[in-house]
Amino acid sequence: MKIKCDYCDNTYEDTLPQCPYCEAPNPSHQQVHGQPKTIAELQKWYADRNLPPYEVTRFFIGEDHKGPRAFGIYQDPGNGQFIVYKNKDDGSRAVRYQGTDEEYAVNELYQKLKDEIVHQKARNTSHSSSQTSSNNQKTIGKVGIALLAGFLIGGFALSSLGHEHDGYYNYNGTTYYSYDNNWFYYNDDYDGWYQTDSYDPGVNAISESYDDYYVSEDWNSGIEASDWDNSEFYDDYHSSSDYDSDYDSDSDSDWDWDSGSDWDSGGTDWDSDW
Repeated sequence: MKIKCDYCDNTYEDTLPQCPYCEAPNPSHQQVHGQPKTIAELQKWYADRNLPPYEVTRFFIGEDHKGPRAFGIYQDPGNGQFIVYKNKDDGSRAVRYQGTDEEYAVNELYQKLKDEIVHQKARNTSHSSSQTSSNNQKTIGKVGIALLAGFLIGGFALSSLGHEHDGYYNYNGTTYYSYDNNWFYYNDDYDGWYQTDSYDPGVNAISESYDDYYVSEDWNSGIEASDWDNSEFYDDYHSSSDYDSDYDSDSDSDWDWDSGSDWDSGGTDWDSDW
């Protein structure tokens, strides 16, 4: 996949660590310190998060899984290349990456896995809200049809909101970014990020159902906007100590899995290429 350089406007392969024309760094290769860069490190990160077995999450790290409905990464023993893949619902395979850059390959699956964890947590939250609403119904008794109807409608509205995540959203072709309840949008005409607020029509629409518009926490080449982390707003909202701090287990805790939660891979789009 080719991407456009933010500095010289030339296009080049996203697998390259920097632009071959002006040597500007490729944003998708700028990883946080401590982030897994090898298959072995990704396997450890997965285990440390207390995630369910591969057969449940359908993420097969270090395995060339042949069955349908699977994401995975492995190293070809024949040529040494790293392959990131997705097996679709019909069993056909879409190759996301094949090459010698292990760090890049691992990052592709790592970002996908984190996105899936976010969606699974949101689904569990919604399910829990619905369950609570159902249990409360049984204790209401004969309060009145009007009161009961209002309770159900309110419960549905709350559960449908989803949960706001820091990261990228897309509404009606415009890319938005949320950070700590602050909103920004990307202007294609001026090739830059601008701050907005909750009165923005796009932000209003996203707030009604976050999961419907959520794209990813981290920037990737599929996002039609420059990396927000490279904008002036990043420095404004991060102190120097935050910027220089190591990526540690505290930040990883956002991805820890509750053993009592239910992982349902059936809701994943298994017909797309990624």
